[in-house]
Amino acid sequence: MNKPLVSIIIPAYNRAHLIGETLDSLIGQTYSNWECIIVDDNSSDKTEETIKLYKEKDNRFKLILKSKEDKKGASVSRNIGLKVAKGDYIQFLDSDDILAANKLEEQILLVSNEDEFVISTCKWGRFDHIGETLKLNENNPDYRNFDSAKEYFDLIGLHGGFFPSHSFLMNKKLITFSGDWNESLTMNDDGEFFFRVLSNCSKIIFAGNTYVLYRNNVSGENLSLLQTTEKAYSLVNSWKIIESLYQTKYGDSDSTFLNKKKQGIYFGIKREFPKVIRENKVFFKQQIKNDTVSLKLAKLKKRIFHKLKIIFKK
Repeated sequence: MNKPLVSIIIPAYNRAHLIGETLDSLIGQTYSNWECIIVDDNSSDKTEETIKLYKEKDNRFKLILKSKEDKKGASVSRNIGLKVAKGDYIQFLDSDDILAANKLEEQILLVSNEDEFVISTCKWGRFDHIGETLKLNENNPDYRNFDSAKEYFDLIGLHGGFFPSHSFLMNKKLITFSGDWNESLTMNDDGEFFFRVLSNCSKIIFAGNTYVLYRNNVSGENLSLLQTTEKAYSLVNSWKIIESLYQTKYGDSDSTFLNKKKQGIYFGIKREFPKVIRENKVFFKQQIKNDTVSLKLAKLKKRIFHKLKIIFKK
């Protein structure tokens, strides 16, 4: 039986000092039928030169250089990669993260005999440098199989959970059905994309014998950090899209999953970007209500404590 081709798509920008470790983790894969499409976003360092060295040694690496006219951003680069990808399956990977040597092989074994809308996840952990003691998250509540996406979303609503984008392996036909990356989002573009993919999958299979590593923030360069008002608006807009899609698909207007996620967003931006909250009062209606009640209770406790302090001093 022919082994299915896996297309690994990597957006890259100024990662000459790190991308070699990422590409080495691909060369070390026990599954050999893959192609790697690296889309360079006009890097100003030696990223291009580094990738070309890998291309010379292994023709499975392919380099696409974006023109100055191309829109910048990782989502744009991933969409470019998808257009040229020849694989049956897609593996997204950031230019500073790592795949375990058996990652592709373990997940292909699980999904290749399933229908085209099955998706696979795996264990994951964080790291700073290659060679340090491996520290994986071992007992996450979402480390299991799910018979439907709704079952997965319900669990996330109750217990929380997160999979980095490179933990997934999926059939390209599922992506074609779900739609490309949203290039208008500057925050949570991965969350919005994977929500669409997951909501359309038939089931989720967990590969417990492999893992991926997610590199910790590199010298403040992590673009996912919420640093500007524009990104705060984009984060809210991404969840407006997710909420609309969720309610359309499941008809659940009081979802624990949505409420939990929106609460996290609300408290994440209300101090630094109060204007964004004010302009989205309807979207954050429940979160603002809960926050007001909590604030009143906190003030009441403070007054009671103050009175008791005065009484006991007497």
